[in-house]
Amino acid sequence: MNKNYPVFKKILLYASFSILILLSTLLAGEMAVRIAYPLVSNYDLEMWRYAAYGKAASGIPAMSHKHKPGVYFKNLYGVEVKINSKGLRDYEYSYKKPDNCYRILALGDSITFGWGVPFEKAYAKLLENKLNAAAKGTKYQIINCGVGNYQLSDELAFLKYEGLKYNPDMVILGYFVDDAKINAKVNYFGLKRHSYLYALLASRWNALRVSFDPGYNFLNYYSALYLPGSVTRRNLDANIDELKDICRKRNIRLVVMLIPELHNLKNYPFNNVREHVSAEFSGLANAKIVDLLPYFDKTLDPMVYWVSKEDAHHNSKAQAIMAEALYSEVFKSGNNLR
Repeated sequence: MNKNYPVFKKILLYASFSILILLSTLLAGEMAVRIAYPLVSNYDLEMWRYAAYGKAASGIPAMSHKHKPGVYFKNLYGVEVKINSKGLRDYEYSYKKPDNCYRILALGDSITFGWGVPFEKAYAKLLENKLNAAAKGTKYQIINCGVGNYQLSDELAFLKYEGLKYNPDMVILGYFVDDAKINAKVNYFGLKRHSYLYALLASRWNALRVSFDPGYNFLNYYSALYLPGSVTRRNLDANIDELKDICRKRNIRLVVMLIPELHNLKNYPFNNVREHVSAEFSGLANAKIVDLLPYFDKTLDPMVYWVSKEDAHHNSKAQAIMAEALYSEVFKSGNNLR
């Protein structure tokens, strides 16, 4: 018999015991976080829960993800969220457009989706209600196609493979500064997508990283997306050209709503982005750029427009400003985009 066998047996026993303790500790931690979730939840964790339980792989080229059809959150970051059978946070709509209906698709990310905002307070429904209150004979439908973490590449893919089925008369693109980002395909399996403990630890690590890594901040990240010659900027410009081409060929009116980042409205750090995107979308007949920055009061603390003190998503007050700006610049009597 091998003389080292007893030693090997002890090592194996200790290793097995250590693994068992580790797994038991992780399991206990997972259970504790799930039980205490209302006390520890924050923006990061709620965004994780939205992604883990509300999204799925799209199966469509260049579209990183989609909503799971029919998913329901009784409370997601303070509001009820219902996703319809076609994966949209909206009423059920048939692809066939009703008679005497002017149909608009609202493309965008979590701002258009209405993150942290009741469904009826998102700009798409506010604008729809305003238009229908003033309409004479025509019914307006504004279909909210916003999905959290969408970029322009996702929105373009959605329009091509799904949105055009609705036969829209107009597309409103809610453009935010991070729309130049190229989304990676999301893995919807494994620990990262299903563990509350993992999500909590990742959230704490991200907060810690910001404190000791000066380069890890949104200003540097967003600015880098638009560097001349960068892959993200070239990809953005190509996507804009394709979107313009689709709208031109199908005679779809295009409205590009430039949504401001809400940390610093007084000394806005992304004027170069506003200028670049406006220039790229120019040259298309019956198109309109709506720059929202002038509509926000720069004398106020920007946090009055935030969903919460930790989250600079646009709240109900900001969404109302967005709807009013669109109505004023695009739909008022005499405007040729009406």
